[in-house]
Amino acid sequence: MGCTLGTGNNQNHYAGFTLWEILVVLFLMGILLMSFTPHFGSASSLVRKQMDQANIRRIEGAVQLYKIDVGTFPLSVEDLVNSPDGVRGWHGPYIKEIPHSPYNTEQDYQINSSGRVTHASPGQEE
Repeated sequence: MGCTLGTGNNQNHYAGFTLWEILVVLFLMGILLMSFTPHFGSASSLVRKQMDQANIRRIEGAVQLYKIDVGTFPLSVEDLVNSPDGVRGWHGPYIKEIPHSPYNTEQDYQINSSGRVTHASPGQEE
């Protein structure tokens, strides 16, 4: 039963949409939404990559400041936040907090013997 609009001609005109019309519109909206979804996925991977590179640059800059003050490279990223035992000339903290990898929160940044930052899983030694 549909709503009828009265006219002067005794003709009944139904107002509203049929089920098929609504389904077609929803189907077309779904196709449009699906066509834009891949763009969001690639944007988030780009943001993760840029965040990772920014973390590495920030840690490597702090490593250079540490080396200027102490004379050697730090043994770990934690040495940039907290003063290591037995180290003279430490004027930190060189970074406020230890950044975590945007790809995997279980993966930490490590500093190699030349002061470069690498990724290492927990428990992995350089």
